Amino acid sequence: MIFDGFLAEKQRKQFIQNCIRNDSLRLSTEVFPANCDAECDILYENPDIPEHKLDIYKLKGTAVGDTVFFLVHGGAFVYGNKELDKNFGMTLAVFSEIPVVNVNYHLMPQKSLSGILKDLCAAIDFIYKQKGIRKLHLVGDSAGGFLAVLLACVLRNKDVRHEMGVFVRSDVEVISVNSICGVYDGDPRRFPGYFFKKPIGTEDGDIDIPDYVYDLRDVIKRTGLPRTCLVTGDRDFLHDTNVRMKAFLEEEGIPVKFYEAISSGNRSAEHVYAISDPAWQESHTALKLIISNARG
Repeated sequence: MIFDGFLAEKQRKQFIQNCIRNDSLRLSTEVFPANCDAECDILYENPDIPEHKLDIYKLKGTAVGDTVFFLVHGGAFVYGNKELDKNFGMTLAVFSEIPVVNVNYHLMPQKSLSGILKDLCAAIDFIYKQKGIRKLHLVGDSAGGFLAVLLACVLRNKDVRHEMGVFVRSDVEVISVNSICGVYDGDPRRFPGYFFKKPIGTEDGDIDIPDYVYDLRDVIKRTGLPRTCLVTGDRDFLHDTNVRMKAFLEEEGIPVKFYEAISSGNRSAEHVYAISDPAWQESHTALKLIISNARG
């Protein structure tokens, strides 16, 4: 385990360096949709914690009703923030005419998976109380796809919430789940699964998570899922994981839409292509499928 921890930490640091290098150029050149209103950096819980902020995007001239997309960014649980998904979230809000809530949360190893879920549930409680939002279409990419699926399970089952150390004060309903190039299973001895557990020395109520969370198929068998959309690409390194999840959901009788983008010309359907290049034709197809899944 010492070797595993050393290797996981080395991989975590290298992963973050690679992401910063790749995302810096993309973020500096993004052009946001002109017909989208954005209310940014809303504090949803503790004003002293920068991770407790969210954005709300909506098509100009529309109001925030009781239904939203709840967007969870990726980054292998150890990297990222809502800015990574801002362009995608605004595009989704314009295309769907459904407002999008784009949320920050603590990263590992500062928090365990339980701590991350507490943040997401606090954000949900906030938008329920302050905005009257009662119906959620969960959407996430990569690790955010994992969190979107797990959050749906948590919100659907009181026993799972108890086992995860999570509490929800609001009466919300998850209408759909939508995962872009998601990860659904992992090795607790390796990065990033090594960091799922409670950080050493934390005394703020953060807890270890049950082992069944390492493979989401185990918890889905207990809770089920609402209608689900899975998006991947032919060059997504998690492609096979998404294919396996599609087959599993079909076996469980859960309605599932599936899209595999095929690379074409200079458009390579790699990991989270719909987030990094939302203007692509393939990304538009993914958006349309997510919106179709939300609308039922």
